[in-house]
Amino acid sequence: MNMLKLEEAIGEASRFLEKARELQERGLGLRGRPPIGGVFTGCKESGATRRASMDLSNALADLRKTN
Repeated sequence: MNMLKLEEAIGEASRFLEKARELQERGLGLRGRPPIGGVFTGCKESGATRRASMDLSNALADLRKTN
């Protein structure tokens, strides 16, 4: 396992968690409870969380490569 790729994946995981927590806080700011059905869409926090999720997925796929 390539240590550089491992460090990149760890960084992306941390960034994803940060964005996910920001989204969670935004949801809890809506009258103290998440929206109906627990769906968060249409805000910058949801877009940032989706992007961080995609970047994490790519970093994990790179980590799994045997090269």
